Amino acid sequence: MCVCTCKPAYSSSLTDAEWALVEPLLPVHDPHAGGRPLKHDRLLVLDSILYVLVSGCAWRLL
Repeated sequence: MCVCTCKPAYSSSLTDAEWALVEPLLPVHDPHAGGRPLKHDRLLVLDSILYVLVSGCAWRLL
């Protein structure tokens, strides 16, 4: 399991203020409702998606 304690300063990374606006729009993870447990931080996943969209690199190259 990857535990990232630092936040890279990429131009595509969300600021704390932007994350505060986006986070309530994401579905709430409820372990009692079923589904897999979260493996990675949701902010890290969203920052990765934005990096792929901005840079044009392939997802598998992350």
